[in-house]
Amino acid sequence: MMKKIVVALLLFGSMFGFCQTSFATTNYQSFESLTLTTGSLLEDFSKDDYKEYYKKVDKRKFIGWNVYKVNSNVKVSYISETLFSYYNDGYTAIDYTYKLDRKVSSKLGLSATGTIGIKVSSTKPAFKNNLDGSLKLTADYTVSEEDKESYEISLKVDAGTQVDLYIYGEGKITNGVASRYLFWIRMDRGGYEVFLVTTQYQRLEKKRI
Repeated sequence: MMKKIVVALLLFGSMFGFCQTSFATTNYQSFESLTLTTGSLLEDFSKDDYKEYYKKVDKRKFIGWNVYKVNSNVKVSYISETLFSYYNDGYTAIDYTYKLDRKVSSKLGLSATGTIGIKVSSTKPAFKNNLDGSLKLTADYTVSEEDKESYEISLKVDAGTQVDLYIYGEGKITNGVASRYLFWIRMDRGGYEVFLVTTQYQRLEKKRI
């Protein structure tokens, strides 16, 4: 009798898992631009893509995660935000000084679909139920930093020009699908994505208007 109750509870938990949907976003999804050298972001996976990829992770197992990587360490370039844009439509040059204090947040960003969950701690974000360990990411992906930076820029904006200062960077994207089993019952399934910043700096550009 007790065995039947346990099985019933597991089946109910599995059904609940299929109904619940979590979707977590991190700052990189709100960047002004983000370009991959190959492949696509998790948010661009189609229903047909999921249908094909899920075939790779639907083999039942006693306990743990099945993982399929669609894109692994794909290089990306991005512009996260424009700090200022100043133009001079007059006839003489203008001296301009810009001061900025900003907080540099974690260099690690996660996203998930389906019932794959994300937890955020004081150190770094992580997938729930130890999916991070099953992904076997390189040591770089364990890096998480938070710092402050201050800088002052003095420049001359010539007549008929525009000056733009923005945050430019490069990084790596790893994404795919995964499913988690408990006693051969599927508890979670969905897409995952890990974004890592490798370089980031301010870029100043001047152009004619």
